[in-house]
Amino acid sequence: MNLNFTPILLLSLALLGCGENQHNPNPGAEGAHHQHTAPHGGTLVEVGPHGSGFNLELILEPEGVLQIYILDAHAENFVRISAESIVVELLDHNQSTSKIICKAVEDPGTGETLGNSSLFSSTQPISGFISTKANIAKLSIKEQVYKNISFDLSLNSKN
Repeated sequence: MNLNFTPILLLSLALLGCGENQHNPNPGAEGAHHQHTAPHGGTLVEVGPHGSGFNLELILEPEGVLQIYILDAHAENFVRISAESIVVELLDHNQSTSKIICKAVEDPGTGETLGNSSLFSSTQPISGFISTKANIAKLSIKEQVYKNISFDLSLNSKN
């Protein structure tokens, strides 16, 4: 009995998941790393160590509302957190600071509630703040507490 193990081996390697250089054609390049795709077409912000942390997906809706999805390390699955809101500090071009509150979104279809949600939405439009620096001072995801999550908030409206 002569079995060809090559197809099985190739399939096994393809199914291993996200390795450190899986999507990187040049693993030796300095600063090179693979990218994950935002499921809603938004902007991903990595939180914590790559592969064992989380991702935030930021989306600016056409009406100017900021949505934040909490996602797993590979931006594939939603992660519900116990927070009822997320405070985003915005620093504009004049160096003045504003705070935007993104409240947990309840969804009876998924069972998400205040204190058990993966989606947060701003309570006011943020259109006037686009192209700024942003920071989340503190965010608890699962048993981890992340501080000073800084990112550029240069978003395009979702069409």
